Amino acid sequence: MSLLLMLLGGFGGGALRYGMEQHLRARFRDPTHWVSFVLNFVGCFLLGVLAGWAYLHRMTSGTILLGGVVTAFSFCGHEARRLLVSGRLGGALLNSLTGWFIGVSAAAMGVFLSLG
Repeated sequence: MSLLLMLLGGFGGGALRYGMEQHLRARFRDPTHWVSFVLNFVGCFLLGVLAGWAYLHRMTSGTILLGGVVTAFSFCGHEARRLLVSGRLGGALLNSLTGWFIGVSAAAMGVFLSLG
């Protein structure tokens, strides 16, 4: 049953991420990576809130949707690789470090907020 929930969460999270990203890119007509960055920040924050809430209520399921796909740091890796291939080493390094730092900070803020 856990595997099925994980697969459904991954599918739902992937579809949600794709839909949100496509909508934001079309709405703002901006081909840069800031949309991915914002989605990762919001996803990490919500994941932190959900993790803190789940901890308080002794629940463990539900974090798959956000943690598995919406906060897709593999996409951040893709963005960094794209910057590296285009010869923008500084941009790739900055993207990787800030993405990681902001994501962890957002998750921590969410946990602290939900724990009160």
